[in-house]
Amino acid sequence: MIHFKIALRNVLAQKFKTAVIGIIIVFGTVLAIVGNAFVDAVSSGMERSLISSITGHIQIFSKDAKEKLSVYGTSEGGVSDIGHVNDFLRVRDTLIRNIPEIKDIIPMGSNMAFFSPGNIMDVRLEELRALLKPPKRDTARIHALKNHLRAMVSDINDDFHNNVEKASLFAQDNDFKNAPADIAKATAPGFWTGFDSGGEQKIEFLANRIAPLIFDDNVLMFHFFGTVPQAFAREFGLFEIAKGSMIPPGMRGFLFGDYFYENYVKHRIARRLDSIKRKIEKDGQTISRSKALQDLVTANVSQAAEIYSQVSPDEARKLVPALQRITGSGDKGFRELVAGFLRTTDADFADRYRFFYDHIAPHIVLYRVKIGEIFPLTAISKSGYTSSVNVKVYGTFQFKSFESSMIAGNFSIVDMISFREMYGFMTAEKKEQSKALEKEMGISNFGRDEMESMFSKSAPAAAPNNEPDSALISKMKSAAAAALGRKQNVIGQEYSKEDFEGGPFPHATVILKNPRKIKHVMKRIAEVSSAEKLGIQAEDWREAAGFMGQLAFVVRAILYVCVIVIFIVAAFIIMNSMLMATMERSREIGTMRAIGAQKKTILSMFLNEAFILSAIFGLIGTAIGILIILIIGHVGIPASGDIASFFFSGPRLYLSVNGWHILIVLLFMSLVSVLSTQYPAIRAMRISPLEAMQRSE
Repeated sequence: MIHFKIALRNVLAQKFKTAVIGIIIVFGTVLAIVGNAFVDAVSSGMERSLISSITGHIQIFSKDAKEKLSVYGTSEGGVSDIGHVNDFLRVRDTLIRNIPEIKDIIPMGSNMAFFSPGNIMDVRLEELRALLKPPKRDTARIHALKNHLRAMVSDINDDFHNNVEKASLFAQDNDFKNAPADIAKATAPGFWTGFDSGGEQKIEFLANRIAPLIFDDNVLMFHFFGTVPQAFAREFGLFEIAKGSMIPPGMRGFLFGDYFYENYVKHRIARRLDSIKRKIEKDGQTISRSKALQDLVTANVSQAAEIYSQVSPDEARKLVPALQRITGSGDKGFRELVAGFLRTTDADFADRYRFFYDHIAPHIVLYRVKIGEIFPLTAISKSGYTSSVNVKVYGTFQFKSFESSMIAGNFSIVDMISFREMYGFMTAEKKEQSKALEKEMGISNFGRDEMESMFSKSAPAAAPNNEPDSALISKMKSAAAAALGRKQNVIGQEYSKEDFEGGPFPHATVILKNPRKIKHVMKRIAEVSSAEKLGIQAEDWREAAGFMGQLAFVVRAILYVCVIVIFIVAAFIIMNSMLMATMERSREIGTMRAIGAQKKTILSMFLNEAFILSAIFGLIGTAIGILIILIIGHVGIPASGDIASFFFSGPRLYLSVNGWHILIVLLFMSLVSVLSTQYPAIRAMRISPLEAMQRSE
C-alpha cells in the first residue's frame, strides 16, 4: 500500500508529465473504442447486406467445379465456371434430413444476359404492326404513327446528307452499302401515299433496312439469377417489390432490380433529371455550384434529340404552347423549345421536373422494357452458344435499407425453369416438346441409315414410314409451327413446385436457423456429401461473395491496423515521457536508494504509476468513447454514396456499445502503459546514490 501511495503522490506532483501521458491514454482509448465500434458496425453491415441480398449463410455447388463460386461475378466481370449438380431435390432433402440446423435451401444459378429492345423506330413500327390487324385498327392512331415514322426517315435522310463522317461509314461498310438507295426509297412520296396497300411489307422494309441506320447504345447487359422467386422472397427478409407485382406462384416470369431498371432501362434524359433532383434534395447541392450537376444539364441539352425524335409531329404541335409558357421563349420550333427546356437552373428545376413527367414523359418511351411486357432474354449457355427465352416482366424489386445500392440492386431475377432453358439444360418441358415433335413428324423410329440417306448426295430415300418427301416436309413444318405455338404459350402456363425445384442447378443458397453455426454446418455438409455421394462442396457467405466478401475482410483489417499503429505510437510517446521524467527524478531515486530502497521498490513504484495513469485516464477515455458511440448510435453516420449504403446496410451507420470490446481495450491500454514504463523503470533501478549526487552537483 505504501508503494501505491508514493506512486499516487508522484502522479499528482508531476502535473505536466501526467497531463501529457493522460491525454495520450485518453486519445488512444477513445480511438480504440470508437474504432472498434465502427469496424464492428461496418463489418456487421456488410455481412447483413451480403447474407440478406443474395449469398445466404452458405452456398453449395459442384465438388468438381473448375473455379470457386463468386455469386457477384469474378473480378473480370464474368461468371464463375462451377459446372452444375444434377438433382436439386435429392440434394436438398438429403441435407435437411441429416442436418437439423438447416432451415431451407433454395436453388440458384447466376449468368450474364443481354437484350436489345430496339430503337424508337422499332418501337413505333411494332405498335403500327399491331394496329394494322383488323381487331385493333385505329385509323387516327395509324395516321399519327405514319407521320411520326415519316419524320424519323426524313431526319435520317438529313443526317445522312449533312454528316460526312456517317456517309463515309456507310460507303465503307458492306452492311450499309445499300443505305443511300434504301433512304431514297423510304423518302419517296409514293412510299407513304400507298402505305396501306402492302403495309406489312413496308413495315418490314423499314424495320430491316431503315431502323438499323439509327445508331444508339440500345443493347443492355446485366447480371441475373435464376431461382424460385417465392422461396427467395420468403427467405431473404429484406426483399420487397418496388414496382409492379411479384411473379405469381407457379408462373414463369422476370423481375428487374429496381436500381438497374431506373439507372439503365429508363430513358437517359429522365434518369439524369432524377439524378439532379436526388442530389439537390438529399445532398443539398445546387446546379450553380456543382460541376457534376452542370455536366448533367449539358448532357441533356446535347441529347435533346432523344426527346423530340420520339414525339410525333402531331403531339409536338400540341406541346409547343406549353413549352413556350414554361420556358418563356418565343421560339416556335419544337426542337429549339425542347433544348431550351432542358437548359434548367436552380430557380426553375422543380417546375420543369414536374412538367417533364406530366407532359413530356407520356409521349416518349420512358422505359425500354415496360412492366407487364414480354421480351426476349438472351444469355450464354453452358455450351458457349447464345440461347433466348421470352419472359414476362412482372415488376422490379429492391432490398430494404439499401434501396439505392448499386451492388445489391444491379442484378435481376428470373424463374428457375427459364434459367435452365437459357443455360442449356434439358428441362422436362423440353423433353415433352421433343417427344411431341417426334410423334407429329412420325420419325421416332429414325435410325442411322435413314438419317444418312436423308443427307447423302444420292437420290433421296423414302421416309421410314414410306411417306413421300413432300409429306414429310409438310409434317416438319406443321410440327415446327406446333412447337412454336407451345413455346409461345409457356408464359401463361402454370407449373408445380417440383417443376421449379426439380432438375439441375449450378449452386444453391443454404439458410440456417442459427447463423453462428456456419462452420459446423459446412463441416456436416462435407460429411453428408461424402457419405451420400451428393458431389457438392460448401462456401460460407464471405467466400461465396468473392471480391465483395474479401473487401469486408480488408476493411476490418485496415481499421485494426490503424488502431494498432496508434497504440504503438502512444506506447513510444508514453515511454519517452516516462524516460524523461525518470531522468528528472534521478536525485529523488538516488536518495531513495541511499536510505535503503530496493530495486524492486523502485520498479513497483513505476508500475503503480503506470497502473494509476492507465486506470484514471483509461476510464475517462472509455466514458468519452461510450458517449460518442451513443451519440452516433442515435444520429448515425450518413452513407456518402451508393457503395457506402451497401457497406452500412442502409442510408446511415449506427454504432453500438460492445462491453467485451471496451474491456479488451482497457486491458490492452493498461498493458501498453505498463510495458511502456519497463525501460524507464529499468533505467531508474540502475541509478546509484553516487550517480544521483553527481548529477545534482
